[in-house]
Amino acid sequence: MLDSCRLLEALRSPLVLKPPTILPDFFVDHFVITGTLDDFIEGLKRLAEQGGGNLTGTSQIIRRGGNSVNTASALLALGLGPHLIVTTDAHGSSLLHSLVNPQLDLTHVHTDGQLAATVSIEADYKGRRVNLMVSDSGSVSSFRFADLTDRDLQVIRESPLVALLCLNHNRNAPELARDLFSMVRSETKAMTFMDMGDPSYNSAIVKPLAKRVLAEGLVDILGMNENEAGWFARAVDRDSERWRHILSRPKEWIPAAKTVSHETGVRVDFHTPHFTASIDDDQVTAIPAFEVPVRVACGAGDSWNAGDILGTLLGLDPRERLTLANSAAALYVSSPSATHPSRSDVIEFLKGNPSVSSVGSNLIKQV
Repeated sequence: MLDSCRLLEALRSPLVLKPPTILPDFFVDHFVITGTLDDFIEGLKRLAEQGGGNLTGTSQIIRRGGNSVNTASALLALGLGPHLIVTTDAHGSSLLHSLVNPQLDLTHVHTDGQLAATVSIEADYKGRRVNLMVSDSGSVSSFRFADLTDRDLQVIRESPLVALLCLNHNRNAPELARDLFSMVRSETKAMTFMDMGDPSYNSAIVKPLAKRVLAEGLVDILGMNENEAGWFARAVDRDSERWRHILSRPKEWIPAAKTVSHETGVRVDFHTPHFTASIDDDQVTAIPAFEVPVRVACGAGDSWNAGDILGTLLGLDPRERLTLANSAAALYVSSPSATHPSRSDVIEFLKGNPSVSSVGSNLIKQV
C-alpha cells in the first residue's frame, strides 16, 4: 500500500520533537449513542406527546471533549505530548484532570472562566454514522489573545507548531486568530495550524478569517472537512454560489479545497469520510480513507488532525502524512471505547494492509 517504508520507519523511531501547543477549547462531552436518527427522533416525539417520560435503549458515555483536548489527547497517544491551553472553571478543571491521561500537560488550564459542555448524539442517517452536537460554549465563546498569560506565551514561543482550533464557537474568532498568529509570525519560527470547525451557527467569522487571517499569510496549514471547504470557498471565490450545496456533490470537494488554497496561499489538509487530500501550491495529493466499522464519529477529525500534525513535524511527504492521519482516524472511529491509537497501533494496522474506500478511490480518479 505504501510507496516506501519511510512512514513505518518514522513511527518505529523514538520521537525527538519539541511539544506543539494546542488551544483553546475544552468541553465535557456527553455521548448518547443510538441506532437510526429517525427512530430516535420518533421516540422523542412519542415522549413529548405524552407529556414527557424516559427513552431507553441508548448507551451513554461521559468523556473529555473539545477539539483542542481531543487533538492533544490523540497526539499524546501517538507519543508527542503537547502543551494544552484552555479556559474553564474549577469544576471543569477537576473533570478534565479525571478524564484525560495523567501525562497530558494541564499546567496551562485557566480556571477563571465557565465550563463548556456538549451532548453528542451518535446515530445512523442515510447510510452514514453522524454526530449531532448540542453545545453550551461556556468560555470557549469569548477566549481572546489577551487571556494568554506570560507562561502561556512562553510555551508558544518554544513550540514548533501552534494549533488554533474550534473557532466556530468563538465570537471573536478572527481577532483571536489574527492576534495569536501575528505574534507567532513575528516572534517565533513555529508553523501555524488552524481548524475552524463547523461555522453554521457563527457564519460571520468565515469571511474575516479567510480575508484577514488566511489571505494575509498568517496560517501555514488549514485543516478542514468538506463542509468547511464549502464555507471557505464561498468566502474567497467570486462564483460563491457554486459552493453553496457541495455536501451532496462530492465531486466538488477537492475543487473547493483547491480554490481555498489557491486564493489564500495556505496548505489545505482536507479530510472527508471517503478520501483525504493535501493541497499546496496547486499540487494535490489525495488518497482514499480506510474502510473500517464506524463505532464513534465525534472526534474523528481531531484524531486525523493529530496524525497530520505529527506527520508534519516528522517531515513526512504528503502521501505518508495522509496515510498516518487516516490510520489515526480509522483506529479511533473503529474503537468501541473511542480510544486514541499509539504509534505501535498504527504500525500493526498498516502492516495488516487495511482496505480502503472504493467510493474514495473512484472520487479521486474523477478529479
